[in-house]
Amino acid sequence: MKALVISGGGSKGAFAGGVAQYLMEGLGHEYDMFLGTSTGSLLVSHLALGDIGKLYDVFTNVQQHNIFSVSP
Repeated sequence: MKALVISGGGSKGAFAGGVAQYLMEGLGHEYDMFLGTSTGSLLVSHLALGDIGKLYDVFTNVQQHNIFSVSP
């Protein structure tokens, strides 16, 4: 049984997402279990579903003004 474990910590999560993408898409690794804490827990649900493209899109296209807004 092989597990992919991703730790937490904001920017480390972005790095871990890129590493996971390489391992799964580039090298063709398959995992039986996905575990994560904090940021890692947000990533593993997409990784387990094979939705790596969505993760890449979020980490490369979301900007601060997409998250926060100022309403008068």
